[in-house]
Amino acid sequence: MSELSQRLQKLTPEQRKRLSENLRRREASPTAEPVGASQPKHVLLPKRQSLYFFASASAHAAADYYPLVLEAAKQADQAGLHAIWLPERHFVDFGGFSPNPAVLGAAVAVSTERLGIRAGSVAAPLQHPARITEDWALVDNLSGGRAGVSFASGWHPDDFVLAREDYADRREVTARTIEHVRAHWRGEAVSYPTTAGGKAEVRTQPRPVQAELPVWLTAAGNPATFEAAGRAGYGIMTALLGQTLKALRENVARYRAAWRAAGHEGDGDVVVMAHSYVSDRPDLEEFLRPAMHAYLRSFRSQTTESEQDEEVLLESAYLDFLQGPSLLGTPDKARAVLAELRDAGADEVGHLVDFGLPAADVLAGLPQLLALSADPDPTQAQTAEDPQEQQDPQGVRA
Repeated sequence: MSELSQRLQKLTPEQRKRLSENLRRREASPTAEPVGASQPKHVLLPKRQSLYFFASASAHAAADYYPLVLEAAKQADQAGLHAIWLPERHFVDFGGFSPNPAVLGAAVAVSTERLGIRAGSVAAPLQHPARITEDWALVDNLSGGRAGVSFASGWHPDDFVLAREDYADRREVTARTIEHVRAHWRGEAVSYPTTAGGKAEVRTQPRPVQAELPVWLTAAGNPATFEAAGRAGYGIMTALLGQTLKALRENVARYRAAWRAAGHEGDGDVVVMAHSYVSDRPDLEEFLRPAMHAYLRSFRSQTTESEQDEEVLLESAYLDFLQGPSLLGTPDKARAVLAELRDAGADEVGHLVDFGLPAADVLAGLPQLLALSADPDPTQAQTAEDPQEQQDPQGVRA
């Protein structure tokens, strides 16, 4: 541990408060986007709200984590949230509880009634498209037609020990895999080479409930990915971890422009993940700090080595989340951020709730978060008589 880290750990709450104030002043700039303290009582929220899971495996015992996901899913289902998003990650702590979102999604399927079950995301180059289709068609059957998949191209080279094709070709492989999965989902046969030297015409089983699989493309902030999703007619799944709110607005505008230029109907579908813990407790900054520091450290460890001033960097990043466009804060702040995300183009917000707090604290904080979904939106009059019709996202239009 560095000398700086040791000093920071010894700070009293009052000293931490002063450090926080200094960092806020240091980070202030014309490009900063703090959330306003005063907002209208009735604001327009995104059309849909969901739960998003992406815990670091070092933050929980596995025996505690999976019951947390299932209990949170049940509460979200009862509260009327739209969906639950589950990741695919391999060989690292960050997201390491979910090497196969279809397996965890199947457990959620049999314990809920209305909640959409989404992969956020399937790493397309690491799997055969026929197997992806088989797994998610099973989830679709177990859930009565509630499955959906966001696809990612993968980025960590070590993951590609599982891949069938080269890392350098991952984007092209992803595009091809998505279309093969969609063809299988419709019941079409797709030809693949076998290791015996021939080819096989493959039709997958079981047949899914939904005629079309709702599809999104996962984007970390690369404008080209937003444009590719728009051209192809896919939804886009993104996050504010790695891009500013201003960049999100610009990327969504690119996505919708590409969507319209390709001739697709409607405007597409944008899902944004945001860190969420809604509470009025006065000590919220201190309460969330250890979990968020650990979460951000786990995230940084994927791409960067530890630095001498890592604790200061983590504190600065944490304060950016706390005062910026996250749902870490009071209900009023959360509603203001939801309104900003809607204004930026989000059709759905996925609330990331498992960023390192103990499972009991995550569950204790859910009621105030789930209450946000009960806020009426006068622009979203529900006219569908079938409840499942109201539940379906825009997904794929092509």
